[in-house]
Amino acid sequence: MYKTILLVDDDADDTELFLEAIGDIDAGITCYNAANGEEALQKLQQAASTKPDIIFLDINMPGMNGWQCLAELKASNLFRQIPVIIYSTSSAQRDRNIAAGLGALGFLTKPADYNELTKTLRMLTLQNSERELQQSIEQLST
Repeated sequence: MYKTILLVDDDADDTELFLEAIGDIDAGITCYNAANGEEALQKLQQAASTKPDIIFLDINMPGMNGWQCLAELKASNLFRQIPVIIYSTSSAQRDRNIAAGLGALGFLTKPADYNELTKTLRMLTLQNSERELQQSIEQLST
């Protein structure tokens, strides 16, 4: 089960919904957020001893975007093992291919409503391994 989550997203409304959904799923899940890739990397460096279990990473953000952040994460000895899910409004196959090429565990298009978001996050946070997580993401993507 994933108990510590980092959400990297510059959209305040999307962030608020995500954090609310996580709270509704399990109050024991710690979720913190960053508004762009630079802020995410700074937070990870500052709290290297308490790395998140999983990172949800938006693509389009000011400053360091999601692709740049993902490349930095996967190049880092400290952070490359953290599973990263690209979490975007995009559903383009091109973006899915880029995510896979850069080392993301999966690609998740942001659900259209709160109930779907809660259902999706519940399914993902209850997994016990990266393999189960990846299988769940693949199911959600079909």
